[in-house]
Amino acid sequence: MTIERISHRTLRNESGRILKAVAQGESFVITNNGQEVATICPLSDDPFPGLTVTRSDPHFSFASISAHARPNMESNAQILESLRGEG
Repeated sequence: MTIERISHRTLRNESGRILKAVAQGESFVITNNGQEVATICPLSDDPFPGLTVTRSDPHFSFASISAHARPNMESNAQILESLRGEG
């Protein structure tokens, strides 16, 4: 099976046709200035075979993260001034 190479311009201009073809099982290599940069292929039921994702703490929530004061440290403004060479 040969994978068709298409330019990013073709992808942009013919995205409907290309996505329909992908849904039917075809794959494409996308090029930019003649260099291969991406592959578009159909998703399988298991896009990452062998990979198992587990959460270390099922009760974790980003809402539980709080900011803590940084004692004896420069402020963000001071750090930026230093990086800009202003301080």
